[in-house]
Amino acid sequence: MNFPLIMLLIYTGRKTAAMVWEICNPSTGQSVILPKMKSRKRTGATSFFGYDPTEKQFKVLSMFITKNGISNEHQVLTLAPTGKLSVRIIECSIPHCPQSPGICINGVLYYKSSPNWSSEVDGIMCFDVRSETFRFVRVMEPFIRAVHPRATLINYNGKLASVMSTQSYNYIDEKSIGFVMYVVQDLEKQKWSKHNYELTHLREYGVAMLLFAGVTVAGEIVLLPKYPSSPFYVFYCSLERKSIRRVEIQGMGGFKQVYTFVNHVEDVKLMQTF
Repeated sequence: MNFPLIMLLIYTGRKTAAMVWEICNPSTGQSVILPKMKSRKRTGATSFFGYDPTEKQFKVLSMFITKNGISNEHQVLTLAPTGKLSVRIIECSIPHCPQSPGICINGVLYYKSSPNWSSEVDGIMCFDVRSETFRFVRVMEPFIRAVHPRATLINYNGKLASVMSTQSYNYIDEKSIGFVMYVVQDLEKQKWSKHNYELTHLREYGVAMLLFAGVTVAGEIVLLPKYPSSPFYVFYCSLERKSIRRVEIQGMGGFKQVYTFVNHVEDVKLMQTF
């Protein structure tokens, strides 16, 4: 079984155009440091990571941000299967302000956006990784909370979804009574399904500030502490079984920050060679 590459984002100083991306394979130890995205304008920058499953290409979409938060000067860096890098400038005819981390599902990169910094988030920007084109979908009532500033976009069984605590937090703690998840059935037609999950059993563990890390292939929502601790527990919430399980990860006490990559699978062939 093949495994996906893992992306690490490393900031050099402040969040500016001088950002360095490193793509690494944790199983083989191979890594590629991508070049800095350059702009003549002294503006901030936002970058997203995507994958084109048809051409099997990894791409980094970077956009430079004006003072009012509008994205401009969009660039795409492509990492071909051969390892060759190429950078080009693309056009975006939809002025917008990126308002969340991106998530790539089946060759489409999604992130929340608004008209500018001072406006509320009102929709989802969709970037087709293969064609390198943008489209914007405005989210309407009664599903507007799916793009709430504190909602987290996730991949739920191959569909775009949004999850947030019932207290409108982007995290779960011992006082939380549950969370709500909106799953896209048809984004263009504004068809969403809404799922509520109660966390009555979570109070028994006395947890503090759990973040939504993603979803496993088994459909379990992964929650993990924002800060490393000893013992360090990861929680798996199953919507279908209405259950929650806790798994201890040992050796995490010495770390200051944890990055989680859900569904990384080791290549058995590579393991047999060692």
